[in-house]
Amino acid sequence: MKDYAGLFIVVIIAIVIAYNSFGSFGDGTRGMSGSNAEDTYEELPSEPPRSEILDSIEQSEAGSVRQLLSDSFPLLDTVETDEGNSEIFMTQELTLPEVAEELERKIEPEEVSDREEGKQVLIYPDEFVILQESEEEPGLILIELSSDEFVRNNYSPNFFQGLLAYSLLNRMLGSNDWAERRQSRCQSGGDCYGGYSMYGGSNSDSSGSFRGSSNRGGGPGTGK
Repeated sequence: MKDYAGLFIVVIIAIVIAYNSFGSFGDGTRGMSGSNAEDTYEELPSEPPRSEILDSIEQSEAGSVRQLLSDSFPLLDTVETDEGNSEIFMTQELTLPEVAEELERKIEPEEVSDREEGKQVLIYPDEFVILQESEEEPGLILIELSSDEFVRNNYSPNFFQGLLAYSLLNRMLGSNDWAERRQSRCQSGGDCYGGYSMYGGSNSDSSGSFRGSSNRGGGPGTGK
């Protein structure tokens, strides 16, 4: 009987060691959870050649920057919240300065930020156009069209450091102290959006993320 008891103890110890080493049984994803498991985007929407994009912008009769973007660039994704939405367009044919200059030339924004660390912001009535060089895909420019409601209720003021003065942001968002109040909320709650990431959105003040809806396509070149 003692021999069986000893064998039973040895088996239990072996099971505990195996569990601690490999995690729960049948779980092959240990250490690979989260949206950054893949190094590259699955598939980017197709887009016209550079010359066609420039011609499209030049000849566009769009009355809004939203329509201009929709007519000229593929839709990559959308970010939807209860407090405003963002549409994410993209291009690999134009550089960030070229996108900014073409948009600014065709439909004049109210404000244009400095260009810093691969980012620039154009502010239109009720909308922000936020340009970023993708960190995941070299040569890809992300063009985020955000309602001012989305910026006001989701963005971290830290994102705009070096681009826009807080006093200007306050004025464009219809507040005397938006940046200060939002900064305090971001620090205490950690629920602030820090710019779009192709793997589901970036949350600069916590480990969470704003998930995109994955409604990709719908722009020029779709279905080609």
